[in-house]
Amino acid sequence: MDFKATPRTVRDMLNLKRKYVIPRFQREYSWTNDELNELWNDLLENIVINSEGKLVPQEYFLGSIVLVGDDEDSTDITRQVVDGQQRLMTITIMFSVLAQKFRAINENGLSNIVHKFIIGEDENGDPITKLVSETPKPFFQFRIQQKEIDFSQVPTTKEETAILNTYNFFDNCLSETKLRKEILKDNGETVMSEPYVDLLKVVRDQVLSCKVIYVTVKSFDDAYQIFEVLNAKGKELEPTDIIKNNIFALLDSTEPVDTAFEKWKIIRDNIADDKGGDIKTFYRYFWLSKYSFVTSKKLVSEFNRRVPKTQEAYSAFLDELENSSKIYLKISQPKESDWRSIEKKPIYECLKNLNDFGITQVRTIAMALLEAEEKKTISNKKLVDILSYLEYFHFVFNAVCSLRASAVERKNSRFARKLNKCTNKHDGNACLGEYKKELQSMLPSYEMFEESFMKLYYTQAETSDKKVVQYILRTYEYYCAGTDEVAVANMTVEHILPESTSVPEVGYMGNLLPLGQSINSSSGDDDFTKKLEDYKKSRYQSVVNFSKQFSATSKWRKEEIINRTKYLAKCMYERKVIAQSEDESNTITSDPQVES
Repeated sequence: MDFKATPRTVRDMLNLKRKYVIPRFQREYSWTNDELNELWNDLLENIVINSEGKLVPQEYFLGSIVLVGDDEDSTDITRQVVDGQQRLMTITIMFSVLAQKFRAINENGLSNIVHKFIIGEDENGDPITKLVSETPKPFFQFRIQQKEIDFSQVPTTKEETAILNTYNFFDNCLSETKLRKEILKDNGETVMSEPYVDLLKVVRDQVLSCKVIYVTVKSFDDAYQIFEVLNAKGKELEPTDIIKNNIFALLDSTEPVDTAFEKWKIIRDNIADDKGGDIKTFYRYFWLSKYSFVTSKKLVSEFNRRVPKTQEAYSAFLDELENSSKIYLKISQPKESDWRSIEKKPIYECLKNLNDFGITQVRTIAMALLEAEEKKTISNKKLVDILSYLEYFHFVFNAVCSLRASAVERKNSRFARKLNKCTNKHDGNACLGEYKKELQSMLPSYEMFEESFMKLYYTQAETSDKKVVQYILRTYEYYCAGTDEVAVANMTVEHILPESTSVPEVGYMGNLLPLGQSINSSSGDDDFTKKLEDYKKSRYQSVVNFSKQFSATSKWRKEEIINRTKYLAKCMYERKVIAQSEDESNTITSDPQVES
């Protein structure tokens, strides 16, 4: 491997008439406050007071910067950044903040000097953007790099959010009050008399005096090898970083359009719309759904083993990944607008409920299901049927019984892959029939379900079960009404026995009803008989049924709460309203025990 390594300062690097270009294979900017705090604290610790009582910077080693380009070729000013991207982005953002701070105190000359480390000039006086990055374009350029910052720019991706977070981090750190306090901590009262402009200058000088090992290699073959093994002072490479690197190395055509880059950008943007989601999670569920069941650590080796290293295979793989990212978005962030027709509305409801349960492992099979429906290897009716069962299964298995969703992850992967291989509805239906039977064999017993159901608890002070409680009330209402004509999306949760009582069972399911806001507010802490009159005004059938069933009851006690909780457990397990005999109703409502 032919390379050249030279010690240089950040000032040396940025004074060179060069563009540092972040290649398309590089991972996105991802520094968080952990990395920022570490860098900031290291910088401040190296600012000291010299013998003349002046604040001065000291040398601080930032690590290696690895670049592709012939260091002896002065005609080509472009260098590709292989390692050091995160640090170069961070330094650029810090200089952007420094330029604004100087400007805010009318030190325009100093502001312009700092900005030249962001956008310099070539031999002809034309501007050179020192750091060139395509993925956060145009946010990075408008919000960070240009002299007249466009503060109206809003981040739309995780990378842009991280960039803005870094800007805000240094904006706070470099405020006069915060900066004086931090430097004072290490250098004593002398700092109190230092002008703010001098404090800013010493921070600038400290960054510029930081040392790096400036490494250049001539070929991208060497660069890609280095990319996989070098990660100085950064985050560990994710499998998706390496896989993207492999794809981009082979699909290297950028004219007239960088197709691979554009497709990866679409994939990234689709996943970015999943709140809290990330591309590595999506990629693993994609792989489990399409190829094999593996841990995250083996994704790279499995990719290299299963996907032929040809332009045709890599291009087809990227197409497959792009299509799956669109399906994944519909699953991870279900929107009614994606399922407008009457026959598809239940798909939205099932996906939304599964998300409310916090179940992500189901996305492996859900991706295969939606794709199978697109390919017509299963019908819409079959899709609704299996999604409804998945909703019920995970409600019992995870949401109530709190069993580990990972227990079914391997099964989901196996049947997703099997379903993806089906070429007709006969095979698709047979696959799903087998899958459903295996899930049924794993369903917890009613005894286990009831025991866990009795532990569900919701009050204003205890809200961890809120989404599950809301789901139960909505679902039971649908069972009672037999129709969805009256929406329960905007319901409030009514405590029949008021929360102000000291009865521990006040948060049990048996003490809860769905109510509209106005009726809930009017009933307040009224006694039970008065509340029954308010309940009769409700349009929810479950509330109407309740007011009729307990019309002869004068007191609502813990015994009624416990019995009704058990009754609701049975209804939810058997997925229907269970008719009660007159004797059973009397048992619930007429127990002559002392009120608790």
